[in-house]
Amino acid sequence: MLAEQTGKKVDLFDLDQTKPLFRSRDLKEAFAKDGVTIHFQEQLLDAPSAVGGVATSLMGDGYTLLDIGGGHSAARMAGGYCHLLAKEDSVPVYVINSYRPWTKSLEAIDGTMSHILKSTRLDHIYILGNPNLGYATDVNEFMNGLDKLDELLDGITTVNSACVRSDIYEEAQARTDKFLLPMELYLTYEWVD
Repeated sequence: MLAEQTGKKVDLFDLDQTKPLFRSRDLKEAFAKDGVTIHFQEQLLDAPSAVGGVATSLMGDGYTLLDIGGGHSAARMAGGYCHLLAKEDSVPVYVINSYRPWTKSLEAIDGTMSHILKSTRLDHIYILGNPNLGYATDVNEFMNGLDKLDELLDGITTVNSACVRSDIYEEAQARTDKFLLPMELYLTYEWVD
């Protein structure tokens, strides 16, 4: 959507140091057709790897997206770009799925987020809700996940926006005043069924 709406180059760097089953790199060819280049480093099992070209992209005039999932080691790796990430036009986003085991408590969220902020030497972060239980998430599950996120962060910050599958977007938007970003799911695997 970013490439389409702006006409600018979009680079997505997979800095995730734990390679789960859902990986952006699996969509390299499909996204290239839409103007998005997915950068990653081949690796053996879960051996840490560094992806080249991040600094060049961050200094360019396009958009650079960094997937720094994977916990502390990925956050430390992103810290090497702190001087570029601290620029005024950078928007650090922490995506929270309130259904995941490591985001079920404020302590768990704060532990991971604090480490990312410390490693990247940033003093702020934008929270984006992404409550889902997979591709079959219905609107009630989505809304319950949003409510849980609001409860967890009550008195600390307000979550103003969230991602939602496009097929339940209209129904969800009618039930909240948050900004909802409709999105398509691209990663599906046979074993999910």
